[in-house]
Amino acid sequence: MKSKSHNRALGLLACALTGGALLSTTPIANAGVTLNIDDDRWVKLGAGLRASITSSDADGATSPTDMAINNMRFYLTAQAMKGVQFTFNTEKDANDNIKMLDAAAKFHINDALNIWAGRVVLPTDRANLDGPFYQAAFDFPSVRKYPAINAGRDDGVVFWGLANDKKVKYYFGATQGRSDTGGPNDSGSLLYSGRVALNLWDAEAGYFNRSTYHGKKDILSFGIGGAYQADGAGTLAAPGDFTAWNADFLLEKKLSTGGVATLEGAYYSYDLDGVTDASLKAGNSYLALAYNLFRTK
Repeated sequence: MKSKSHNRALGLLACALTGGALLSTTPIANAGVTLNIDDDRWVKLGAGLRASITSSDADGATSPTDMAINNMRFYLTAQAMKGVQFTFNTEKDANDNIKMLDAAAKFHINDALNIWAGRVVLPTDRANLDGPFYQAAFDFPSVRKYPAINAGRDDGVVFWGLANDKKVKYYFGATQGRSDTGGPNDSGSLLYSGRVALNLWDAEAGYFNRSTYHGKKDILSFGIGGAYQADGAGTLAAPGDFTAWNADFLLEKKLSTGGVATLEGAYYSYDLDGVTDASLKAGNSYLALAYNLFRTK
C-alpha cells in the first residue's frame, strides 16, 4: 500500500490594512486606514490574507506545488456616535465563494457591559475568538464542532464585559443556532452560548483574543465555555438536544534569552442526546500545542 504524506512548505499570513474587528485584537494589526469625520465619528477599512504553498510526495515522487488563497477578508467598521459602532466584513474562502462574515451593531455601555447584535462570532472557546488569522499554528483547529452559519458566526445577540482590571471577561449569547430549514429545530428554540475567562498575568481586553502575542504580553489565561440548544441536533423526524462545553488555557512567557515560550491546550465535550446528525459529532476532543519563538538579534 502506498503511503502519502503532505508537507506545507509555506504559510503566509498578511494583515496589510487590517481594520474592523481585527483592530481590537492585536497591536500588530494597527495598520488600518481610518477616515476621521470628527472626534466621535470615523470609518475604518481593512483587509486580511492567508495564503499557502503546499506540496506532497508518494513513495518519493513529488507532486506539483499547489498555491492557494486560503482566506481573503475585507473589513469595514464605522462609529456613528460615541459608543455605537457598525461592522460589516466579507470573506473569500478556499473554494472562491464570497460570503458575509460579520454584520453587527455594537453598543458600548461601559467596560462591564457591551452588546453586539447581528451576525457575530460565537463566544464559546479561545480558538473561535482567535479566528484563523491569530492562531499560533497555520491550520485552524479541527477539534471544535460547534454549529455556525459561517466561520464560527451566528445571528443573534451577545452581551459581554470586563471586570477586575479587565482580567476577567464574560460572554452570554442567544443566537439562531440550528433551524428547521434543513435541520431539526421545529420548536424554534435558540442556541445559548457563554464563556468566562480569567487572566492571571496581562489582560486580554476586547471581544477577541489571540493564541500568541509574540512577546508583547505575558499571558496565563484559563477559560470555560459552551453552548446549548433544545432540538439542536439530529433531524426533523428525530431531534435531540445539543449540549457542548470546553475548557482551555494559554500560557505565554517572555524568556530571559529574548525568546517566547507558549503552551496551549483545550478540551471539548459534545453531546447530541443520543441522536445522529450529519453535521455534528458526539464525543470528546483535545487540543495541545507547544511552540517557541527564538530571538533573531
